[in-house]
Formats: sequence, structure tokens, C-alpha cells
Amino acid sequence: MDTKWITLETTDGPMRAYLAVPDGAGPFPGVVVLQEAFGVNAYVRSVCDRQADVGFAALAPELFHRQGDHVEVSYDHLPKAIELITALENDAIAGDATAAVAALRARPDVDVRHIGVIGFCIGGFAALLTGLTSPVAAVVAFYPGSVVRKRPGSKLEPILDRLPTMQAATLIHFGGDDQGIPPADVQAVRGALARSHARHEIVEHPGAKHGFHSDDRATAFHPHAAEEAWHQTLLWLRESLG
Repeated sequence: MDTKWITLETTDGPMRAYLAVPDGAGPFPGVVVLQEAFGVNAYVRSVCDRQADVGFAALAPELFHRQGDHVEVSYDHLPKAIELITALENDAIAGDATAAVAALRARPDVDVRHIGVIGFCIGGFAALLTGLTSPVAAVVAFYPGSVVRKRPGSKLEPILDRLPTMQAATLIHFGGDDQGIPPADVQAVRGALARSHARHEIVEHPGAKHGFHSDDRATAFHPHAAEEAWHQTLLWLRESLG
């Protein structure tokens, strides 16, 4: 596996991104990995590495690049993370994701026909938005917030009414004990996707909290749900991207 930081150009200036590519010549299917509210930290980079381990070229752009390079926040400093995500806007996220997709498509070791996106938390919202605005074949979103209702102080606009237009194969993971995403929101998302023509699945993991996939978040990590969700995710990406 080859890993490195690269720089992408966006309409708002340069954006750093972490790249992990399998050994060999390819072409490989590609996956854009969209960060949690805490930056492209060790956990997000490990997701890229795990993707490369199983044959995907993975690229994680820094959605906080407007606030500086390599902006990371400790899991113990949630208020700072909230401050950073309240500055994000739909158009900016869509532009950054489009730049990341284009960067993968430009690589000779990536198959341009087989590119997907996976995201966590705010990155889950971003992954769904990317599925609506970029030419990706598959979307996987872990516990995406702000999809149904606007959060106080946030600039993000809900995208529930756009989900029926989704074309990409879409898998969404929710925690059954997620205090930030109520069951009514999960049902609203389920109903909106049911009106789309996209192949889709929504999985609720009993007893799992928000952030359950991150093994660096001791208070949220749910080993069984994380393993199950990761297995389902890899199967979804392999079926959708080849």
C-alpha cells in the first residue's frame, strides 16, 4: 500500500487530502472518504488504509481546509468541532467532494467507471450530498446528521427533499441509540429514499450510539455494530463498484 498527502485545487483554494492506494498497477475502484466533525484524523486515515487493504484507492479530502491545513480536533473537544462544522455550507462541501472525485478519476490507477463515496457523521451528510451532485456509483453514509432538519447555528441546509432524486446505490447506517438522530428522522430518510430509483438499504444497529464505528471514541465505539457495519459496507461497495 502507498499512502501520502496530496493537494487538490478547489474554487476556494488548495485542499489537502490523504491518499491510500493498493499495491499493484490497477485500475482499482475508487472511494472518497469524508471525515467526521473532527478532521481527517488518525481514524479517518485508518478508514482509507482499510479500504486500500481490500483493493480500493481511497482519498480523504480535508473539508476544513478553509480554516487551515490539517485541522484536527480531539474527541474531547466537541465544542470546537461544532464550531468548525457550523462554518460548512452545502455548496462548499459539494465543491470539495467534486474535486476529490475528479482527482480520483484523473488517476491512471483508478477505474473511472467505479467510484463511490463513504462518510461518517457530518461526512455522512456530505456523502449523501455527493451522491446527489457528483458522478459516483455508490454512497455509504454512517449516522448522517442534518439530513432532515436544520441544526441551530448551522449553515447546512437539509437535503431530505432531494433524496428521491438519488441515482447512486445508497447504504445508510444508523445507531439504534443515537441521541442526535431520532427515530422519526430515520423513518423520514427511509421514506424519501423509497421514492427514489436508487438501490438502497438502511440499517439500524441496536444499542449503537452516534460515532459507533470509530474505535478511537471510547464512549461511542460499539465493536459488534462496527464490525457488522464494516462488513456490510465492503459488500455494498464490492457489489456496486466491482
